[in-house]
Amino acid sequence: MLAYVYVGLLSVVLTFPVCFSVICKQSYDPSRYIGKARVPVDCKPEPLGCPRSWKGGVPEISSDSSNAFDEMVDTKFLHCHEGFTTCGYVPINETNGQVLGHSGVTIGAGIDLGTKTRTSFVGLLNDIVQKLAPYFGLQKGEAACAIIQNPLRLSHEEATSTTNVIKIQTLKWVQSRYDQDKKADAKKFDSLPRGIRTAIVSVWFQFGFPPKYPKFWGHVTRNEWEKAVNELRNFYSNPKDQARGDLRRRSHEADIIEAALSNCTSSLDLVFLLDESGSVGAINFQKSLDFVRRVIGSFPEENLRGENGTRFGLSTFSSSYSTKFHLYNFTNQLGYSSAITRVRYSGGGTKLGSALGRVLTDQFSERRGLRPKADGLPRILVVLTDGRSGDDVSTPAKTVRDNEITIYAVGVAGYDLEQLKEIVPSDQHVITLDSFSKLDAFVSMITSSACYEPRASGSNETITTNVKKGSFKYFSYKVNPEKNLEVSVDDLVGSTMVYASRTTPHPYKYDHDYKFEQASQKDKVIVIRGNASSPRPKRSTGNNLQPIYIAVTSDTDSAKFAIVANECDPSVCVEGTNERPVHRSGSSKNYSKFPWVFLLGSIAGLLNNYH
Repeated sequence: MLAYVYVGLLSVVLTFPVCFSVICKQSYDPSRYIGKARVPVDCKPEPLGCPRSWKGGVPEISSDSSNAFDEMVDTKFLHCHEGFTTCGYVPINETNGQVLGHSGVTIGAGIDLGTKTRTSFVGLLNDIVQKLAPYFGLQKGEAACAIIQNPLRLSHEEATSTTNVIKIQTLKWVQSRYDQDKKADAKKFDSLPRGIRTAIVSVWFQFGFPPKYPKFWGHVTRNEWEKAVNELRNFYSNPKDQARGDLRRRSHEADIIEAALSNCTSSLDLVFLLDESGSVGAINFQKSLDFVRRVIGSFPEENLRGENGTRFGLSTFSSSYSTKFHLYNFTNQLGYSSAITRVRYSGGGTKLGSALGRVLTDQFSERRGLRPKADGLPRILVVLTDGRSGDDVSTPAKTVRDNEITIYAVGVAGYDLEQLKEIVPSDQHVITLDSFSKLDAFVSMITSSACYEPRASGSNETITTNVKKGSFKYFSYKVNPEKNLEVSVDDLVGSTMVYASRTTPHPYKYDHDYKFEQASQKDKVIVIRGNASSPRPKRSTGNNLQPIYIAVTSDTDSAKFAIVANECDPSVCVEGTNERPVHRSGSSKNYSKFPWVFLLGSIAGLLNNYH
């Protein structure tokens, strides 16, 4: 009898192996990992091709219709902020080596095994669960010690399967809880824009159930989106003590909510150039026109009026080029909508290169409604095409861009991706889709991308403009990597703060290379190196100019300022700012003891003005 019992128990053990937590031979020593972001240090996230900014939001449809989660939530946004690894790691504070919060061993797209049990992975292959099980429930130093001594490795497929189980589970929880808590007049979860659903799931994915973020949850369940955005941008009571990645993530969540609302109040000059060649066809051409109508309709009526209102132009191309309306023709939605209704399809060949040359002189002309460069308004051209052009597009596109016009290329169905990339300033200015029927899903992305597009600006070009508190004016410059860029901002009315970056098109207080936050100083100068990797880069060929992005915001209700930038030799203008220290009442620091600080600040200001 005992033998039968023994055999029975043995068979159970063999069928359902018992996994025990990893026992550490010695405790985790944080001092050994100062300067590192995670342990083990050789566990690196996979490259994901994440955008430099999320101001454009996320598309309303998924690129993978077979994935139930991705239909509702943008997986790329989640992966870009959680990272994706096939190895287990524990995130740590770079300054002291301590484990961040109560983190456990993390794998896949931010799956923290410290908060998981076997029941968390119902539906996952048992072989994978067995690999994960030793790390269930381990947190902080115990988790760090365990993963260092016993590394966890999964295949890409295993890590993806692990992530998908948790993502689907999380989505079900979020949807159920939201629909339960929402106010009567609020939309159901599945009726919210995909960008808003993504932001909500992202917060839940990081923090868990809503009691940990009651203010944000209250705003979203009441559909108070402006308040929800403000809460995300001011999420932490002590932001200085928070990891930069978390601060940026909250800001990006706010960005995709704003983008999903498609309510642009910026001023710009935007021209559409639509393909009406024979391969497009009358039905698809009408869908292109509907797309234009919806983008224009995303701009408030009051934002179309006056000298500073947003203006739109529309041209088409096939074998020939045709203008339907210019930038100065209309100042209200009815005018634009009626003009679009009158457009007729003609057909023909595809000569985009020729059309790019024509649109530059025809639409982007002050006599046709284009505002002067000194006004500082973004100039944008949106090209929509379904195939390969029969002529050269690279040369005329460069000429357009050299005139400080930013090009977006929307390729549909039979597009040529490499040719689209020849047109635009960066790969992030290309949008591709497989059907004209999906154009509507990208209205908010095009609208928001255009709305926040930095003003392409030239060297020695002085721009005078205004900015309101809580908003930004963005500028982009191209600089030789051997040179520095000196940016001067003079406050004419009110006070500003300035941020500079080599990487993000929309720098701000939590994402920048240089900042100038002393708003009371009216003359602000930032000098930033053209190449981040080395002060002595290889000689430029002239084709590898580096972008530098500048953002200006107001510290007062509104501000008027003048901005100008110039390339300069690093031996003459040194990287840094001319920010001068100011004694603040009640401060524990007494700058009067250090008069040389003021002297150096004054000298720096003079040098910056006279080199």
